Amino acid sequence: MVVNQWDKYAEIFDRGIGNGEEDLHRNYLDPLIFSYLGQKKYTTIVDAGCGNGYLLNKLAKISTYVVGLDYSDKLLKASKERIVGSKNISLLKTDLTQRLPIKDNSTDVVIANMVLQYLPQIESFAKECYRILKPGGLLLILVDHPGHYLYARAQELIGKKDPHFLESGSYFKEGKRKKKSLWNKAILEYYHRTVSGYINPFNLLFKLVKVDENTQDKETPRILAMKFVKK
Repeated sequence: MVVNQWDKYAEIFDRGIGNGEEDLHRNYLDPLIFSYLGQKKYTTIVDAGCGNGYLLNKLAKISTYVVGLDYSDKLLKASKERIVGSKNISLLKTDLTQRLPIKDNSTDVVIANMVLQYLPQIESFAKECYRILKPGGLLLILVDHPGHYLYARAQELIGKKDPHFLESGSYFKEGKRKKKSLWNKAILEYYHRTVSGYINPFNLLFKLVKVDENTQDKETPRILAMKFVKK
């Protein structure tokens, strides 16, 4: 089961993200998502790990039906309040490491927007995405770039540890760690993976057609984004 830390920090998360106006989402995440989606209309989009639901109303403009999945009751409540008046959006409480409550071959797009770094394993999610997507369906994955940590690790090795990373180790050592996050107002557990650790579980089932790496400071990588197509 996923460690449900998001109920604890739901208010901080919702207040900080809002409708997606803050810098990371407005200028880095959302432009990638909608560039991957392109100028077309979809039948069904699943936002896996929808958080406070900020993206759902935007997706509802380009899809007949949108499903938001999340494991936090408090974030689902925030999502419900945010989508008032939208008749083509539904919300389902879902552990993304388990079977998804979606029918086989029924979905055009699955989006995992800044969520996979908080899952203890992603292999079952990869298989579930393959199951629910239609042939030719899109899987869009955006995560904290694993290389974002490398500068902090280099500083640590010369005795200048970054206080944001409470647990650390080699880039190549995958596993659970802790960090200060959400504008330094939360301590979150996350799972460090290498770039290949993110790509390989999905590349077994999907065709990787696009990779993007974004930076906020023109030096360190911030976002790793990938577009997969169901084979």
